Amino acid sequence: MRYVVVVQAPAWPVSPEKCALESAFGAHLRELKAQVGATFDELLLIGPSLTRAQYETLRTQLVELDARETGIRFLPAFPLDTPRWKFLLTGWWPMWRMLNREFSGPCVVHSGMSTDLARPLMFMASLAGRWRKRPVVFFVDMDFREHAKRFRATGTWSLPSYLLNRAVYDPLKWIQLWLAPRLFDLCCYKGPALVRTFGSGRSNVKAIFDTAHSASQVLGEEALARRLSRIADPSRSLVACYFGRLAMNKGIDRMITAVRLAREAGANVRLRIIGAGECGETLRAQVERERLGEAIEFVDPVPYGEPLFRLLKDCDVCLAAPLVEDTPRAAFDAMARGLPVIAFDISYFRDLASAGGSVVTTPWPDPQGMARELVSLSVDRAQLAGLVRKAVEFARANTQQIWLSRRHAWLQDLLQRGQ
Repeated sequence: MRYVVVVQAPAWPVSPEKCALESAFGAHLRELKAQVGATFDELLLIGPSLTRAQYETLRTQLVELDARETGIRFLPAFPLDTPRWKFLLTGWWPMWRMLNREFSGPCVVHSGMSTDLARPLMFMASLAGRWRKRPVVFFVDMDFREHAKRFRATGTWSLPSYLLNRAVYDPLKWIQLWLAPRLFDLCCYKGPALVRTFGSGRSNVKAIFDTAHSASQVLGEEALARRLSRIADPSRSLVACYFGRLAMNKGIDRMITAVRLAREAGANVRLRIIGAGECGETLRAQVERERLGEAIEFVDPVPYGEPLFRLLKDCDVCLAAPLVEDTPRAAFDAMARGLPVIAFDISYFRDLASAGGSVVTTPWPDPQGMARELVSLSVDRAQLAGLVRKAVEFARANTQQIWLSRRHAWLQDLLQRGQ
């Protein structure tokens, strides 16, 4: 029996037995396979394949999984550079046949909402699983409902783009989330807000947090004591950090502005930016323009785990300034290392704060509010210490193992009811 995971995230087929994919996702798949291994012989990953050029560019950031060692095998669904018009005209039929072939034997289909609506692999997989009468687990990890409004408010989208999304794309996403509880066996929505809207009190709709950190990666008592001792010195700089993709929607330019405003207010604040992406040069130019060279440090991306945690060791807080709704697992990774999060008040971070997370929210998308919190924490080290303890406590209660075990219990219940 196979556990089939269908995703939009691309991977590269190194060989028939090996694949290369983003490191944190690879670690997540290993943990997922460990959880379901007693029931399922193989974890089959289906998703788009990177192009050769993309693979060569990204390969230092990827990890390889060997099916012979891990029990995780990758099946490419279509090349990532397939034009959307070509997929809609001719590409969807071979993929539909492939999905039906792969779901012909005993399996569980793990998929979710398609946001690439011209190449809707994930929703097609869910429908194929339903067609084949296989148990379907439907995941949604993003609340899209404020996207169009936020993109328009920040000037990213023109009025025609905004209207197209409101009239066409948003309804197509809404329909998927409305249909899922009625068609599929188990729906896991990231965040209580989605469950309240689409769950309608149905027992097969669950609210989840999707975390990547393990219990061993949460600060122990000795490391926590060292962190608390270090931050107690008010003369020491407050070091903020961001780690992830350097993309426009992450609002990293707002973080840089917040640091400038905090420093202008007299706070000794610095920022470490870890990652790479299309906005890297633009952000470096902003730092130079605002004369923040001594306060802003750029670091190339490193693999998830100890290489990343070493870079976070002397940081004090993590910043999140998403310009649209986002669900970054980095928030949990930061809290696992004792870093509270200062974030714009999108629904995901409001939900995290309400659930007990060490999250301080500030008005979206204004860097002034973020700057005020940086100033406050740079002065009030007792408040910072309380947030550090809260971060570690919340991370310890929300490890990947805990959430995968919870999801596995729901899955076992589903399989028992289907017997």
